[in-house]
Amino acid sequence: MKGRYNTLIGSFLVASAFWFSVTMSGTFRTHFDVPLIVTNMPRDIALVSALPKSVDVLLQANGWQLLFMTAGKQMAFEIPGSRLRAGVIQTNRALNEVMQLPAGVTAMRVYPETLFVQVDRFMKKTVPLQHASVSMKFKDGFGMLGEPELTPDSVTLSGAERILRQIKSWPVESRSYTELSIPVAEDIKVKDSLPGVIRYNLDKVNLYIPTEQLADMWFRGVRVQVKHVPENREVLLGQQTIDVSVRGGVNVLSLYTAQDISVAIEFDDIVADTSGTIIPTLTLPDKLRLLKMDPPAIRYTLRK
Repeated sequence: MKGRYNTLIGSFLVASAFWFSVTMSGTFRTHFDVPLIVTNMPRDIALVSALPKSVDVLLQANGWQLLFMTAGKQMAFEIPGSRLRAGVIQTNRALNEVMQLPAGVTAMRVYPETLFVQVDRFMKKTVPLQHASVSMKFKDGFGMLGEPELTPDSVTLSGAERILRQIKSWPVESRSYTELSIPVAEDIKVKDSLPGVIRYNLDKVNLYIPTEQLADMWFRGVRVQVKHVPENREVLLGQQTIDVSVRGGVNVLSLYTAQDISVAIEFDDIVADTSGTIIPTLTLPDKLRLLKMDPPAIRYTLRK
């Protein structure tokens, strides 16, 4: 009995294989999603808007050929760059010339049937990279007394003049950092903001976040200077020195004294003032941040 079942199963498999072979020898039509590629792009023009990444192509062939094409290497729908200047491309014109197909395989139809193309003069432009997409949160007592640094800090873009003239900066990919207590140095990718339209000369840049432990400190008795006073005028200040509170890295604060802080008042600002008090201009070393001045404004007397 067991041998009889094996014979039946074998006969069924042979019949099925024969039926499948005969069926696959027939003619079929099926749709393929085919990548669209521009070849021999002229150097003096660039796309204003991106073309579709792919087109839908209806192919006709026998079943075996279509099966092997599905499993085999990828096809491509190639558009010569010289055709872009026309502004309108009829995709079904000379269809079998723009696709390299095996003998016996015919391209019947392409969708969309019409591609509208905008081109403009090709140009290059260098713009700064911007890190607005980088989010940072620090541990209590830690922070950053500058700005995140990108190296290199600019990128050269290539594309249509109409598009590039509107671009003032270029982003990097988003990053989010929390509980920062040590500096961060990481390579991040340049963002592909306008795929198919704008190319750029960098794949990635180095992001540096100068994280450090922070502390507050007072500098007492910082001298106030009055600048550019004419010889025939005299300015009397109600206070010759002020106290300045700053925030900085714990390893940096000890390197500075009151002499490293500049507090100045311009004579022309005094002449233009009518209140009798003026806020001085304060200049700090790069790695310090102002918290408070005491007093915040200084009374003065102007004599001839």
